[in-house]
Amino acid sequence: MKRNALVALGLALVAGAALAGPSDNSLIIGASQEPKLLMGDFLNVVSNQVIKTEVEQYLYTPLFTLNLNSELVPVAVTETPTEANKRLRVSDIGGGKKRLEVDLTLKSGLKWSDGEPLTTDDIAFVFDVAKAKGMAVPNPDFWSRVKLSVKDKQNFTLTFEPAYYYDATVSLVGASPSFIAPAHIMKPEWDKVKAAAAALNPDKDAQKLNDLYRNFFQQFGSQQYINSGKMAYSGPFKVSRWTANSAIEMTKNPNFSAVTPAGGADKYVQRVVYRIIQNTNSLLVAILGGGIDATSSVSITGDQASSKQLLARAPGRFDVWGVPGPVWEHIDINKFPNVQQVKDLTLDDKRTRQALLYALNRDAWVKAFFNGAEPVSNTWVASTNPLFNPNVKKYPYDPEKAKQLLAEVGWKPGPDGVLVRNGKKFELDFTTTSGQAIRERTQQLFIDQWKQIGITVRVNNAPSSVVFADDFIQRASEGKWLMFMFAWVSNLGENGALFQYKNLNSGAISVPTKDNNYAGQNVGGWKNDEFDKLTSQGVVEFDVAKRKALFAQAQEVWADELPALPLRFRSNYYVVRNGLVNFVSSAYSGGNGYPGWNPWEIGWISRGAQNLYDQAKYGGINLSKSK
Repeated sequence: MKRNALVALGLALVAGAALAGPSDNSLIIGASQEPKLLMGDFLNVVSNQVIKTEVEQYLYTPLFTLNLNSELVPVAVTETPTEANKRLRVSDIGGGKKRLEVDLTLKSGLKWSDGEPLTTDDIAFVFDVAKAKGMAVPNPDFWSRVKLSVKDKQNFTLTFEPAYYYDATVSLVGASPSFIAPAHIMKPEWDKVKAAAAALNPDKDAQKLNDLYRNFFQQFGSQQYINSGKMAYSGPFKVSRWTANSAIEMTKNPNFSAVTPAGGADKYVQRVVYRIIQNTNSLLVAILGGGIDATSSVSITGDQASSKQLLARAPGRFDVWGVPGPVWEHIDINKFPNVQQVKDLTLDDKRTRQALLYALNRDAWVKAFFNGAEPVSNTWVASTNPLFNPNVKKYPYDPEKAKQLLAEVGWKPGPDGVLVRNGKKFELDFTTTSGQAIRERTQQLFIDQWKQIGITVRVNNAPSSVVFADDFIQRASEGKWLMFMFAWVSNLGENGALFQYKNLNSGAISVPTKDNNYAGQNVGGWKNDEFDKLTSQGVVEFDVAKRKALFAQAQEVWADELPALPLRFRSNYYVVRNGLVNFVSSAYSGGNGYPGWNPWEIGWISRGAQNLYDQAKYGGINLSKSK
């Protein structure tokens, strides 16, 4: 896009956001992605996007949240369970495993945005849906271990068996955005769906079952349904309007009472608008033009955040923060042996995957693109996680080593320089999110470097709402993609589920295929028995030293096999207008590290909001003030 067109777009966005800021106690957040669904897909079955989870933090009330110090803070419930207050009980069940029971009480007087009471019925509804036969939840192991016992409308018990080391903290934050969904809105339709599902065989009718469930979530999560005004919200905000490819507008939920911020709720933001500008260059123009108060965790890129263009205009207007986080950027590789292209391209051979990584000059990439502020990663575990192992196998830039490994697999240069094996050229598709400037630039750099060793790569990009939908990302077993660059959030409660084939504690299969209705997070289809054993033992090990040793070994196995190509752990970059307070984040705040984990506390100093947090104390670097 030409510069004049960018400026015109920026001015248009400014005009459209004329009421932004303290003048009407509103907040305009710029984002480069748009959710596929909202609210109705409360288990993230259809879509598991970062932007979806972030927006829903304003709309859902969690049982607990994690504060900036990763401490458990009650939101919808009365207190944090401990052994001292007898709300938490741990018992041995044999075989080195434990059972964890947690007694919880909902705060009194909780209501949905439509005035209906929020009770344990809304929690029981979530469990009923999550545990339905053939339900394609992203985290099947979690739902196989947790059980719900309801005492009355306010009191309930969660039982984890076998218990994992993080169940008393991270698991209580929520298996999806929340353990709570509006039963009075969705349950009547769910009862019909459940009755229809009862007549289906999960093995023989997997696709029908999948379609049945998908239609249920889509019905209640679609833009059309959200705009109908029929959905109810438990969080501090509710959606008033969702305009596709443009904006999601949220207004204060008058029935939210779970938390009252210091000084009173009226002192804090009353209206939040997510402006969707999928081209990050256009989003930067909108920021410079003054039409954005703050940015999402999916917005401008690192090089844009540190650009002279942005930082020169920052003084007196806004701060630009770089916050180290657990968001892991990587390239997943399709390893399903039933996919013919995987076999033809030898992607199921670790030597091919190792060669792909040796061919990339990742050190030069992070230096050029991020000034070295986002170092190269070597496994999927963040350096901020206590289980991180720094001593795994490394893959420095070595194109000759890459050629050697490919030759071992049987690849030979053809007359045009492209590798050939069994009469077929080494040509494969490479997918990432379109419009995300840093990814698209990275993609072109890597394509050029692979070309140097004889590999031809074709671009196959699409918007985030397309590639992160379950009918794409979950369908590698059907050859929907071969190489996919995207990010996962590395959780504080690390369990290895991103790459487990089977969890040996629960028996849950984590590889999404037609046979399990496409459930699970191991989207590339890696299978390694040793990795499964180590991580399955690690999560039930409550001894810190023993657990760390098990996960250290698992990372060594992973780094040798390379089921994915590790790239970097991102810092999230936020632009925050001067005078806006408490729009802060840390690596694991809220369980995800996204801003807005505390939406009831975000506000403007000029409107009476109290400044409760200093971003600099929680891992933040103010790029606009650094020298």
